[in-house]
Formats: sequence, C-alpha cells, structure tokens
Amino acid sequence: MMCWEDVEEGQPLPSFDYELSLLRLVAFVRATGLYDYVHFDGDYARAAGARDAFISTPHVAGLFGRLLTDWSGPSGEIRSLTFSMRTQSCTNDMLTVSGRVGRRYRGPDGAHLVDLVDLNIGHALAAHAATATATMALPSRAGDKALPLTPVHEDDVRAADVPDFARPYLGKSRAGGAYPAQPLTKEEIHLWCEALEDWNPLYWDEAYAASSPHGGIIAPPTAMFFGTGSSARLGIGCMKPGETVPDAVRQGMTGIGLLQSLRQAWAEGGTLVIPPGCDEIAVVQAACRFFVPMRPGDTGHTQLRMKNCSQRKKTKLGEGYFITTERLLYNQRNEPVRSQEFTVFHYHV
Repeated sequence: MMCWEDVEEGQPLPSFDYELSLLRLVAFVRATGLYDYVHFDGDYARAAGARDAFISTPHVAGLFGRLLTDWSGPSGEIRSLTFSMRTQSCTNDMLTVSGRVGRRYRGPDGAHLVDLVDLNIGHALAAHAATATATMALPSRAGDKALPLTPVHEDDVRAADVPDFARPYLGKSRAGGAYPAQPLTKEEIHLWCEALEDWNPLYWDEAYAASSPHGGIIAPPTAMFFGTGSSARLGIGCMKPGETVPDAVRQGMTGIGLLQSLRQAWAEGGTLVIPPGCDEIAVVQAACRFFVPMRPGDTGHTQLRMKNCSQRKKTKLGEGYFITTERLLYNQRNEPVRSQEFTVFHYHV
C-alpha cells in the first residue's frame, strides 16, 4: 500500500505502453456503449477530417486513471483529473502513458493529497497527444480520516464575446441523459477493465473489494457507461418495438450521409445548442472532479449547464465553435458522482 508519507515530490510514475489497436477501440466501445463512429469506423473518421478512427474522451481518461492507481495501489483515491487532447491518437498507434509526482500537501478537509503533473500520452507521431494533471488522496500512517467530498457550485459562466446564437443558452441548465439508464452490472465494469488492462482489485475482485472501506466492487471514477440501448440513436437497435426510429433511418438514408445525420442528432444530447452548420464534434479538454463511486446496481442521471461559447475559429479539423458545458452526474439516490466540464469543438469539415 502506498502511504502519503512515502511519496517524494518529483518521483516518476511507472509508465506503461498501450497499443491502440482496432480491437482495443472496439472493446472499449463494447464496454462503454459509446457508439460514436469516429472511435471505430476509419472511413467515417477520415470523412470527419481525422487521420483514422481515434481514441475517445473516456478512453483517454481511463488510461490516465489506470496510470494513477497502478502507481498508488487500490487505496489511492482520484479526486480530480483535468486533461487536454492536443492531437488525435489513432488506430494502431503505440501509446506511452507517463507522469510524475508534483506537490504533496494536506487538504482543507484534512485529506493527505498529492498533485500529479506532466501526465502524458504520447506516440510516434505526437510526443504529447494528451496531457493532464490530477489530484489524489492517499492513506496516511497517522490514520486521519478526510471529510466526505461534496461538489461546490461555482457560478463561473464566461460570457465575454459570445456569438448571438449561443447567448440565450449561457448559464442555462437542462436534464441530460441517463448514464446508465439500466442498473450497472459487475460485468460492464469488468469489460472496462479488460479494454484498458486496468486490474485495480476494487473494480473486479469481489473478495478484495468486500474487505475494503467501500465494502464491495466499485466502478473506476473515470468510467462512463451508456448502457443497453445507447446504440439506438446511432442506428443500431432502433427497430426494436416501441423504440423511436430516427428520421434519417425512416427516410431510407444510407452510408456516410446516414451516419452524419444520426451523429448530429446524437450530439445534441450533450449540449444545449448546436452551432448552425456544424455537424461534427471533437472534445478538446475535460476537467473532472469525483465524489461517490458508482456501484453495481446503480443508475445515473445528468444535468447540463452551458458555460461558454467561442467565436468562430479555424483549426486543422475545420471551422467552428468551442463550447464549454458542465455535466453533473448523480446516482439514483441523487448523490453526486462526478462533475465534468467539457470543451467541445463543433465544426464543419
């Protein structure tokens, strides 16, 4: 067990390599239910301006999460993770995941905290494809207990120089999707572990997890589970009796045109407004804070709030707008699970 007193500022975290094969991309889609075509369909990804099918946001978060708990052991708790995706990691890239210890200190709640810095995912075409910082709480030999974490709502909507189409939505909230809508299973958590090779025993070893302070298996804090039925809005399973059939399917569209139409409708579920003429999306930054873990049997529901929208920008992907949205996830007991602030580039190729 890694104790707070054992940590030295500046020490490197044990790095690992991870081949981003098509099999791993598909395994991750299977584990999460995130059926976004750009993360497994090379033809679609190239049509959207990418080099090939590329890694998803929760996949990046999961790799950083594995790096942290591989180092700390299962007693370490991830408090926060902020990461930027500087360029894409695509099919068959060999990723190296690394980082080092920054500061060691006591938190205002009494927790024994460590900041992890220079967290990095790199590959042959990009030394810094994704970068991150994180904060973890570690056990102490003193045995002090930290206070329970609670979310702090900050009214930090950034309204300077916002396009007219977005201004009415600034600061507004609405209910988001259910993640997952059906009770989470141990098998879904295990699939996440398989896709990432993340074998923290809290996530899969029932005997170990039962003896831990959690009293049973928990999901990784970075894990996102869209669950059964999540594929219907992207064209798979929508013929189920009682399911809403997307307009593009009813109209008989096929090929890339069908996928583009379905994906634009799907993207509307993660934001309060879609910029006009921008039918593609790419997450560029995420800031996450973690509170209570998800457990087998839990369901989740979200609340969305728009915090900012840029003026039109031109990037190597295309032209569009950077929109920042806060997503709060609660379990069925209305306990806060995590907060996520996503900055997403909505663009036209």
